Formats: sequence, structure tokens, C-alpha cells
Amino acid sequence: MMKDGTIRVGDRFINTSEEHILMCAQLGVDGGFVRLECFPGFEERGRPDPEAVRRLVRRFQELGLDPPGLELRRSHMKGFLRGLPDERKREMERIAESMRILADCGVVWTSIGFGVAHADDDASGWRGYLDEPIGRAGAVVRSFDASRLDDGDLVTWGREDPERPGIRVTREEFWRRLDPFMEGILPVARETGIRLAFHPNDPPLPVYRGVEQLLTTVDAQAELLERYDDPQLGLTFCCGTMQESGGDVVEGIRRYGRQGKLFHVHFRNVRGTVPRFQEVFQDEGDYDPVEVMRALYQVGFEGYVIADHLPGLAVDMEKPPTFLLHGMKTGTRDVAHGWSVGYLRALVQAARP
Repeated sequence: MMKDGTIRVGDRFINTSEEHILMCAQLGVDGGFVRLECFPGFEERGRPDPEAVRRLVRRFQELGLDPPGLELRRSHMKGFLRGLPDERKREMERIAESMRILADCGVVWTSIGFGVAHADDDASGWRGYLDEPIGRAGAVVRSFDASRLDDGDLVTWGREDPERPGIRVTREEFWRRLDPFMEGILPVARETGIRLAFHPNDPPLPVYRGVEQLLTTVDAQAELLERYDDPQLGLTFCCGTMQESGGDVVEGIRRYGRQGKLFHVHFRNVRGTVPRFQEVFQDEGDYDPVEVMRALYQVGFEGYVIADHLPGLAVDMEKPPTFLLHGMKTGTRDVAHGWSVGYLRALVQAARP
């Protein structure tokens, strides 16, 4: 049930239980994304089960939600990220089959995080990050500090260059790993009508864990769109990552919004820029959320705004961990989730022209 003409509040459905979907609908979430491994059937069969997915989509729609989109994570494309031809062939077969099944069930979006430096994040977490009780009144928030990194954090899926110590994957090699991924997935996107939204590399360091990263700034995202010029390709514009990079978030919104390349927006606020920053509540970071939302309206944006990397409140963190976020155990974060959705709904209404 697409609500044309208005900005919609989205969610990342790590949890697809009836209880969680119902809670999201009651909070006012309009739709969002389900991780590939969270679609029914994928873990057991290596592809989603069509009938079970149709039931899931029907439940979304019964509750007034749009059919969910697909979130592709690093764990689904390790062969591409590590530069392994045999593995990436099998991965693309699974991704393509999954996209065809999901498209037949009403899925129209895919969000993609192609981070070469994160090919092991499902096993070892994000290097240089810590979840700490340093938010307001001791809330747990995530911080990054490049000084926490050392040679033991360098990726092992690259090649040492004696003339460039500390560089394991060059920009040229990054493109060589992304090119075959795009060659495989773009034809499937055209065939199925699914639109591909790319998330920038986080943390937005020019070099992270020995990888020269491509998608770290407002300008750098233009390289992606120009190299693979296709109407099916656009951006999951992450306000937090762009702010961390030192970029102008509002300028980026206007630039890509006018091009029709803003597919979704992650609303994560931060304090500081690389090489160190903290992820904070949406109402207290370095960019002005009201100004960003107004800019989204000005460019005619109609996609999802999504709360990203929720803070840990005491009432949530006391509960048993229920899932992993970037390889780290986390509580349910239901209260933080409700606060964030409510904040975004109010922001959407307050900034409406």
C-alpha cells in the first residue's frame, strides 16, 4: 500500500515475528526491509519459500504496511567482497533466485551494503567500534575511534604491497570486486523491476582495515551512479555516514533528490567526524533533522526514512539479547525503537509544507 505523495517511516525488520510486526504497525511504521536470511525458508533451503513469503507479505498488508523490501548484507556476498570467483558465482545464483521469488511476492526494493572491509562482520563485529554507556543519562551508544585499530585488524582478503604499507585492497581492486556483482545483479533488477539502493561505506574513512573505500562521501556516491548508469540503481542515503565523513547532509539530499536517486534515507545522528565519532539520539547530533526533513520535502522525496543504530536504554538492555547487530549482542531495544519511530513520525508531520 504505497502512500504516494508523502514521506513514509520505515523499519529494518531483523525480527519478523507476529509480535514485532504488529508492534511496528501500531507504532505507525509504513513498511521497510527484511534481511534475506530473515525471509522464511532461506536459512533451511538457501532461498525464500514462496508460499511462506506470500503469507508474510499478506500479514504486512493486513496491518496496513507496504510489502517489505529486501536487505542484502555482507554475509550474502562474501565471495564478491573477498574476490573469490567460485564463491561469488554461487552467491549470485542464490541472490538472483531469491530476488525472482521475492519479486513475484510483491517485493520492489533491495538495499545493499557492499563493504569490502566488512566481509567478516557477522563473525567478529565492526573493528574500531564500541557500544558504551556514554549517551545521555548513561544510555548505551556506539562510538568509533580509529586509534583502536592496529595491524591485527587489517583484512586478510587482500594483497600486501611493500610500497604501500597498510594497504591490502586498493580502490582499483575494490572496483574489480564490485563490477562482477553489478554485472550479475543489474540484469536481475531490470528483469524483476526491483530497484537497488546502495548504502555508503561505514565508517567513512578513506582507508579502513587496509581497504581503500569507494563510497565514503557525498561526492563519491556519484561515482557509483555514473559507473553503473541505470534507472534501477539509486541510494540508501545514510545521514549518519555522510555527517561522519564531514559532508553536507542537506546538500547531498538536494543533489541526489533532484536526480531521483534518493531511494531511502537512514536517519542516524552523530557527534564528531572521522577518525572518531559517536552515534547518538536523533535529536541531539551535529546535523539538524528538521532541516534534513524539509530538504526531503523540497526535492519531492517519497521513500522511507528509517531509524538506524538505535541507542540502548536501561529498560531495554536489562532484557536478554534477542539478535545480533553488526556481530554484537543487543537487547530488544523496543523502547528505543518506539521513541525513534515516534520521533520520525513527528518530524515527517512537522516538516510537511
